[in-house]
Amino acid sequence: MPALEKAGYSLVELLVAMSLFAVAVLGLSAGVVMVSRSSVLSDDLTRATLLAQEKIEELANQNDALEGGTDNPQSRFTRVWLVAPDVPEAGVTKITVTVSWVGNDAQAVSLVTVRNE
Repeated sequence: MPALEKAGYSLVELLVAMSLFAVAVLGLSAGVVMVSRSSVLSDDLTRATLLAQEKIEELANQNDALEGGTDNPQSRFTRVWLVAPDVPEAGVTKITVTVSWVGNDAQAVSLVTVRNE
């Protein structure tokens, strides 16, 4: 009879083990979703920063009179630039470029520079 007493795991032990496994898998899957969302946000933030930097450099190196404006350089991204002559002082032009986009929430990145006239 001793062989029957050690025949394997009981049903209760299997249920407890499966419950612990299910909780662990659920926690891991929530972590994967969070990492995925963070990755998308990071990618969008990088793209927006590069788009803003590209426009700042273009405007800072332009020899013509500067004017504000707006464009859509890529889908989902809107870029707005403001030009303020004689700010913060005479002979200096302040350039502000803001890139906005809509992902899970509305997001925006702004870069500011000044240029001597």
